[in-house]
Amino acid sequence: MTTTDRQARVRQLRAATIAAIEQRDLLASEARRAVIAAWQTGRVCRTGCADALTAWGLEPPPGELTVAANGRMSYTRMHGDEDAARAEAVDYVPDELYRLLPDVSIRLRRLIDVALIPDADDYPEAHPYRITVQVTLRTTVTVTSQAAAINRAQTMVTSRLPELVAADITLIGLTWEVYDGPADLLQDADTDARDTTVRRSDGGDDLAAATAARDAATEALADLRRKIRRRAIHALVDDEIGGDYQDTAERVEQFLRGLGLAGLPRAHHVRATVDLRVRAATREQAYRAVGDIGQTITVSPDEPKPWTAYGWPSADSRLLEDGRWQMSCQCEYEMWLRGHATPADASLAAEASVRADLTKALAGVDHDPAAVTATCESFGIDVDLDPNTD
Repeated sequence: MTTTDRQARVRQLRAATIAAIEQRDLLASEARRAVIAAWQTGRVCRTGCADALTAWGLEPPPGELTVAANGRMSYTRMHGDEDAARAEAVDYVPDELYRLLPDVSIRLRRLIDVALIPDADDYPEAHPYRITVQVTLRTTVTVTSQAAAINRAQTMVTSRLPELVAADITLIGLTWEVYDGPADLLQDADTDARDTTVRRSDGGDDLAAATAARDAATEALADLRRKIRRRAIHALVDDEIGGDYQDTAERVEQFLRGLGLAGLPRAHHVRATVDLRVRAATREQAYRAVGDIGQTITVSPDEPKPWTAYGWPSADSRLLEDGRWQMSCQCEYEMWLRGHATPADASLAAEASVRADLTKALAGVDHDPAAVTATCESFGIDVDLDPNTD
């Protein structure tokens, strides 16, 4: 490869890298905005919203964090004597503090000092005392991180300090900390999970570096797309959103399509009924055979099948001319089938699956030919979604 060719290829790779980074940033921004909107409109809970954003490596949704600070407050007040000043200091908060900091609660912790102000305006019945108490300030702010909460609280109080000083009130030594709020905001931030920045290649014509940067950027974009889709389907199949399944599934699909992702798989909903008659030497044996059939076709967690099925005996039993007993059995299968062009095709496929399953269940059982009726009831988003593959 000539130098000119290499430089042209590097430029192409850089352009692809920049495009992938911009696409990922836009996807992250739109996904976060959409999920927060769903939370704010009550479609998902805040915990689910935070869980999704955290799983995607994005900033969590805003939450109410309670922030507190311990410090010292000093003010001047007239009292008859020092004992009166000390007695009243443990319950008194200047009105100006409440006026200037209406969203901050003030709790007096303990009295630190009471000092008579010499050479100040004095009256026979009252004297000015400088009173210092330890206080705890507390406020609640809506932010997306502990650092932002502390910064917001500090700004709220600091902006009022000049006015407090003008009112002869000082607040010093305030040390802020967050002590209550949503769990996702209280826990230490997982910086590794959120560090999804893809570095652009530096200047120069290093083809290997440019290729690596392009690959990293495109993989970061693909990874975020996978995570968003997987989490959205997970919320749907685990009923985290609630409501009618198809209505909810359509909202989830609208969310995915709005982010430029593919829609959810469609399937035909088919229900198949089976009428069956078994024969045995005694009535009890016939009844037991019907029970075994029902137990065999019922889907077990240990042996999952792409349908649900149940079987049960009916009240119809009779003694045959050959002395054997005949008992009726009814079964029902329900399944969602993908990849069929028409309801008729889906129904035929369902019937074939049912007959194959019955062949195994009826092995060794004396029975009449089973009457299978498969009916397609609807077509919609598949209820059997797999977050890892769909």
